[in-house]
Amino acid sequence: MAALFAVPTSALAGTIAVQVNSYAFGLDPTAVVITSRVDDMGGFYLWEYTVQNNSYDPSPGFSNGFSGFELALPGGFVADLGNFVSPSAGWVNNCCSGLPMEWDIRNSAGLGVMPGNSGVFSFTTLPRGIQTANAGWFHSWINDGQVTVVNYGANNAPLAPDLVRTPIPEPATLLLFGTGLAVAGMRRRLKSRV
Repeated sequence: MAALFAVPTSALAGTIAVQVNSYAFGLDPTAVVITSRVDDMGGFYLWEYTVQNNSYDPSPGFSNGFSGFELALPGGFVADLGNFVSPSAGWVNNCCSGLPMEWDIRNSAGLGVMPGNSGVFSFTTLPRGIQTANAGWFHSWINDGQVTVVNYGANNAPLAPDLVRTPIPEPATLLLFGTGLAVAGMRRRLKSRV
């Protein structure tokens, strides 16, 4: 179940949106809780995901907790995806699915976010629209293989950038563009008078 908190925004203001999603596993309806947050950093957006693992570890002693995190973003890789951050050393970005945004840590490389712990994942993009209907999943690893995949579901995905549409121009860019159009119009009018 998702809860979206829209935050009033002004040009170059901090937090744009916050959403909390809960995922069931076994008998725990909130085995994993992911809080998505989008911040306008003045020229780029910071997409941050705080994962609280309450009880997800499919095979204790063999699996490594919440250790695969995927946002199956439509639109493929774009040049403005960058500055990938994962909770600790050993996590690899975009290792396995071929989709634009994923983090994985194989069990041979270490533990993921274990029950009772939280971890923060993030990346940046140019200013982009926010979508809530993206696909994706999380999973664990055993013997360096992905196991126990939990799909988000159509109406319960974390916030994600729209990689299909072109980035949203910042207000300053729009002002410059508008000024350029006005100057071009003035030049045309002056030329036509001569």
